[in-house]
Amino acid sequence: MVIKEIFTPDIAITWLPWAVQYFFMMGLAYASIWVATIHLFSHGKRDERLLKLCAFLMLTAGIVAPIALMADLHQPLRAWHFYAQIRPDSWMWFGALLLPIFSGASALFAWLLLRQYLPTKASAQSESPLDWVSRIAQLIRLGDWDSDKWIKPIALIASLSACSIALYTGMETMAIKARPLWHTYWLPPLMATSALLAACGTLAVLNRLLKGYEQYTQDNLLLWIRASFSLFALCLIGWALFDNGSATEAALLLDTSPSWQLAAIWVLVTLALLALVLALRNLPQTLVILVSLTAVHLAWGFRWIVLIQAQTDPKYGAGTYFYQLPWGPEGLLGIAGTFGLWIALMVLVSELIRHQPHSAREAL
Repeated sequence: MVIKEIFTPDIAITWLPWAVQYFFMMGLAYASIWVATIHLFSHGKRDERLLKLCAFLMLTAGIVAPIALMADLHQPLRAWHFYAQIRPDSWMWFGALLLPIFSGASALFAWLLLRQYLPTKASAQSESPLDWVSRIAQLIRLGDWDSDKWIKPIALIASLSACSIALYTGMETMAIKARPLWHTYWLPPLMATSALLAACGTLAVLNRLLKGYEQYTQDNLLLWIRASFSLFALCLIGWALFDNGSATEAALLLDTSPSWQLAAIWVLVTLALLALVLALRNLPQTLVILVSLTAVHLAWGFRWIVLIQAQTDPKYGAGTYFYQLPWGPEGLLGIAGTFGLWIALMVLVSELIRHQPHSAREAL
């Protein structure tokens, strides 16, 4: 008998948890633009509260996402290389061009939606001289001119930019042929539908937590959650049934890796529980919040599995790599710091838009 030993080197992962934060935050930003634009062009009753929450989310998440991306680049100053050379064969090169356009378009769209909640010159003068937040908010308003006519055209531009970012963030991962788990055309729609699910869940939570809760808005968001969950589940089923590369690789991992078996159980149980609860016609408010948080958790966990756990499947060799989440900036501290920055931005923006316009019934 001839015995041959096979050595599989344990190679460190290249995409860190910063990447999960980037994909998650960017998904919240572009999906909230879709929700706001679809609502603006719908023929039903206009929900100012929903538009305000969408603007609130696209602005704050759209600021935090590029910061997480720069952190994941390990050497952020090397980002200028994307602009110093032309690489039409690289999705990351396209992303370097599309991302600034998206950041500008989403910020402009959010500003137009939130502008009516910023104090006017008269209201700012009536405040206490020490209320410097109102003074800054009044400056951000840029005068008292009418900006409503610009909202729909900018919404279309922002939505097209959001579609380009959704395509780019999915394709830059799918394009890596060395990783069979990533190399599937089902990945971009899975990313997009899970982002929509997370955004709708986040909006529902914000509607409850921030001042000015609206039951009508919550009912609308529950419909959005049901629709986006159905789309995500259908894409997941389509991937499992009709993909011959990525799904086959995942099935092989399920036979040999306990960590992948645990991940599969988590996904299936979460999907089943959400499906059962969302099938109920009338949900109490406590259960709506629980469903919303579970939807957000599912979308974030899906990105963790795709971006981090998929890297434990070796490009070459047998077995799986071992990954342990670090406590420092490249692990748990980085995740907490990103969410902490996002919460700080939400607090700041909520202070700036605390004034109530004549056209709005309630403010945050």
